[in-house]
Amino acid sequence: MRHFKIIAKGKVQGVGYRNFTYKYATSKNLLGSVKNLSDGSVEIFVSLQDGAILGDFLESLLVGNGRMETKSFEITILENLNFSDFRIIE
Repeated sequence: MRHFKIIAKGKVQGVGYRNFTYKYATSKNLLGSVKNLSDGSVEIFVSLQDGAILGDFLESLLVGNGRMETKSFEITILENLNFSDFRIIE
């Protein structure tokens, strides 16, 4: 498994970003979480069976739902994450 922390910046709060991320992640059986940060960005933790899937995941977030507009990602590779599902953190 590959584990990542992703900070998404842009128009990512109040536009359905967390719900969109959750729906995509659960449709692909990804593990992790998504939550809004106080600075207006969104933090995503995700575990992937194949690191190549990361590109598809990020591409889906760039395309979005028509209301969200991701300007940039900050991606950190992590050693380990311990999630049994994918969840939205309020």
